[in-house]
Amino acid sequence: MKILFIGNQGGRDVIAQYAGMARTLTDEFGTATRFALWLEKERAIPAEYGLAEAETSSFEEYVRRTPPADGAVVERLVRNYREVCWSEVVAAERAFTDYSMLLGAAGERRESLDYVQRLVATIAGYLEEVLNGCAAAVCQTADTLFSLMVFKVAHHLGIPVYAIAPSWLLEPGQGGGFLATNEYLECRRMVKAFARRQGISLLENERKRTKALLESIRGFSGKTAFHETTSKGKSAGRSAVTPQWRRLWTYLAENARRDEHVEYIKIDPGRKLRANVLRAYRKLAARKAYGTTDVASLPERSVFYALHYQPEQSTLAQGIWHVNQVALVENISKSLPLGYTLVIKEHPWGRGNRPLWQYAHMAGFYNVMFCDAPAKEIIRRVQAVVAVSGTVAMEALAFDKPTVVLGRNFFEFSDLFYRVRDIQDLPEVMARILIDGDYAKQPDREERLHRFLMSYLDGLVPTFPLPGQMDEWGRALAEEIGIEPLSKGGSAL
Repeated sequence: MKILFIGNQGGRDVIAQYAGMARTLTDEFGTATRFALWLEKERAIPAEYGLAEAETSSFEEYVRRTPPADGAVVERLVRNYREVCWSEVVAAERAFTDYSMLLGAAGERRESLDYVQRLVATIAGYLEEVLNGCAAAVCQTADTLFSLMVFKVAHHLGIPVYAIAPSWLLEPGQGGGFLATNEYLECRRMVKAFARRQGISLLENERKRTKALLESIRGFSGKTAFHETTSKGKSAGRSAVTPQWRRLWTYLAENARRDEHVEYIKIDPGRKLRANVLRAYRKLAARKAYGTTDVASLPERSVFYALHYQPEQSTLAQGIWHVNQVALVENISKSLPLGYTLVIKEHPWGRGNRPLWQYAHMAGFYNVMFCDAPAKEIIRRVQAVVAVSGTVAMEALAFDKPTVVLGRNFFEFSDLFYRVRDIQDLPEVMARILIDGDYAKQPDREERLHRFLMSYLDGLVPTFPLPGQMDEWGRALAEEIGIEPLSKGGSAL
């Protein structure tokens, strides 16, 4: 048995995580490992972590030795992968698309159809090559075009693939994460635990744990324990200016050397400069547009929608059909019963990304208002919550609010959410909640909430995915795949 570890963006830190898992799988389970990395210079890293025997390859080397994809290659990809809409996949890449409608704030390049189809076909060809002969694959979450395509290609080939996902919502003082089994971050381990617990009451110690988790969710401030343990992510998105400004000339020199057919995230310096200026200007100009309504003054009959930070996988991968949030606000607005107000809150990290006219446009609807109070305070005041994906949906459940989910995420296995896949169904769902009181008529919802939360905890690996503490993640992967450790009679594979 051979396990494939696939990396693209993330560099040494991601490879170090993989190496920790690979060592555990090799030493304790006798599995062989293969590393498919992004750049040629990264191929030496696994050996630095004691994995000199592991197979390695790089996407960069594949591009160098493979003829550019022509029309025949693209046609094969389209016909063979009939279940995949490649245009939807491309829309999830932020480097050269702007389906999020930020209009210049991310500095996207302009690229031709020829470039895009060649890139997609080349990535697919590489993934088909490295996945061949592997029993399972490990990759990053679907936050990039490359990692999203890993899921598409692996699933097409019938190969299970797992993404390492740190958890934001945890019991106090605990670390953890889970192995996501698709691009939507859904976790098979949680789903199985939920089915197993059907009709079974929680034990006293389990109820104590779910109550502690519930209080932790209710007090969630957006500052994740995972980011607090690392040097990265603590201020991501909060500043309008790129974090690369401290090493600007080095960064620009590195960027100039990039081959956009390999490192497709190569920036256009002029567009990036303009994006930084735009964000800084918009952050100041739109300060009052986020809403100053006092939370105590919110209408009694109201529904809450928190704008997602963009561009981000919460909409690009988990809710791509709702990625234009201006259009989505319009659709929610016209789905509410007469007399109800839609309360909008801008994501704290998103301030400065949108042009001012978008806020004015959304606020111009007769039943839409902005409020900048903390999300949990707004949730307490409203009668229902709508979300594409993201933690606000779980926060709403924690406050016993009916919650409509438009996209997909790891918590989707809960039977408390109202799922809407076709936006035209939203008016009927909102009527059931707001007029008929459907959610309030469910007397067992508290017990179902605790069952859901315990199943969520059942699915977690109890450590953060950090280099130096990946042994538990390797064992969790072995359990998912169904291989026995050598100490229990398993044979080298």
